[in-house]
Amino acid sequence: MPGGRAPWRTAAPRRAAGAGRCVCGAVGGLVVCALAGALTGAVAPAAGGTAGPVPAPNPGLARFYQQQPAWQRCPPDMLRSASSGRGAPRPGYPDRLQCARLEVPRDYAHPGQATLRVQLIRLAATGPGKRLGSLVINPGGPGDSGVNYLVGNADAFAHLGQRYDLVSFDPRGTGRTDPISCGTTFTPVTGNGAASLGASEQRLNEACGRYSGPLLPWVGTPDVARDMDVLRSAVRDAKLSYLGFSYGSRLGAVYAHQFPRNVGRMVLDGVEDPTKNTWQTALAQARGFQRAADAFAADCVHGSACPLGTDIKAAQSQLNDFYRKLTDHPLRTKGTTVDGTTYVYALRESLYSRSTWPALRQALTRLRNGDGSGILDLSGGGSGSGAVRALRGAGGRLPSQDQLALRAISCRDTSERYGPTDYPRAERELTQASPLFGPDIAPTLLDCYRWPTAGDDSSRDVAAPHAPPLLLVATTDDPATPYEGAANMARVLGNASPVLTYHGEGHAAYTSGNPCVLRDVDGFLLDGALPVGGTGCR
Repeated sequence: MPGGRAPWRTAAPRRAAGAGRCVCGAVGGLVVCALAGALTGAVAPAAGGTAGPVPAPNPGLARFYQQQPAWQRCPPDMLRSASSGRGAPRPGYPDRLQCARLEVPRDYAHPGQATLRVQLIRLAATGPGKRLGSLVINPGGPGDSGVNYLVGNADAFAHLGQRYDLVSFDPRGTGRTDPISCGTTFTPVTGNGAASLGASEQRLNEACGRYSGPLLPWVGTPDVARDMDVLRSAVRDAKLSYLGFSYGSRLGAVYAHQFPRNVGRMVLDGVEDPTKNTWQTALAQARGFQRAADAFAADCVHGSACPLGTDIKAAQSQLNDFYRKLTDHPLRTKGTTVDGTTYVYALRESLYSRSTWPALRQALTRLRNGDGSGILDLSGGGSGSGAVRALRGAGGRLPSQDQLALRAISCRDTSERYGPTDYPRAERELTQASPLFGPDIAPTLLDCYRWPTAGDDSSRDVAAPHAPPLLLVATTDDPATPYEGAANMARVLGNASPVLTYHGEGHAAYTSGNPCVLRDVDGFLLDGALPVGGTGCR
């Protein structure tokens, strides 16, 4: 959706071993740099630190800004559900993780009316050095749970966690913060044409209006950014220190636009492009995933026993052939249908990180032998493709809660409302951009058809010339948030924010484990040193 929203959900980044190098170069006339040892004397604002109660933007919000979260040990059942499917937290973490609720106005223009209770989670700083305050982490989405992410990925931020309290939260409408509900059942309209797809979208969206109507106008990114400022005050930080991935980059940029004087050390990784609308973003992502799939195929044929063959062009063609065969003749695996949509979703998930490529090779080897179990596992057990399949009338189950939250937030963040008459052009253009990924991205352009509340494009307004520079991190072969989006974000921010370039594959560079990226991002967040020029990391 607009504001750089990936038409598919951009999954929370995962830490993985990776290789690559950081260099300086130019994109769209902007200098973009990643420096390992050539950091200049440029110093960012001080980290959040601790302060007394921070004055509210207006008197009506004073009680929200003056609250202090009642941190307590997280309930064991919450930790179990948060770590489900993500691996258990490291031993000792459950005892250290603390949870609390933060009260915020549902409508900031009328703070005396209804309120929401935002679910927070915290891992207190561990090291002997000077505490720098809280580092707020957002994993992306929109729709992903920050609570779940921190429970499953705290190890990825252990170095930062020595001097920062690591804090995350479930944004309004997601996870444990007034989650979006669209009922418990969903019956799609049968048929495969644009009219039946549009009718299914309308049916689902009307259900969301019935069950969550009062909340839907208030789940947009600008309101979540306001919640983050209340959180900043509640943890007694004068400035917000922040690390946001994917959609979290847009959230951080909107915060900088709204609260430029409260910006501390902020890192945006996997940067969304604020200059593209929904349609343009869909096309960019289709091309990005196609490039990533072509790169995987080229890598595969250089190894032994590649299930795609030994020729690059033939391997790329074989990926498409698998898609067509599964679309026409789905497999039954573990009681679940593995069709073309499941296959494409498995590819998409695997292309987020190069570390997943070996598992994809194995899954394709099984598929070549008629076994779809590997593809099913990589797709998340089929759950990832549930929304598209349900709306096409071939599944009938309700999309997952995070998919519903993605829809609600995205539709609030855009004024665009595409319908069945737009669908033939969408399918044609996206299929031209990527025969493999385009057909399954196209239906997402109808997500907001007959959505029960209006949206606007305010989340695309990220100009922040009076904010201190942010550090933007971009991967050259990022399929979900293409590399050029970071240069566009830097230009629109208008505050001399540098771009740290990671030459590699995957979505989000910090969690790749690349030592150069870790050193530069940690150096900025811990010491305030911004990369602004030099020869780079080779």
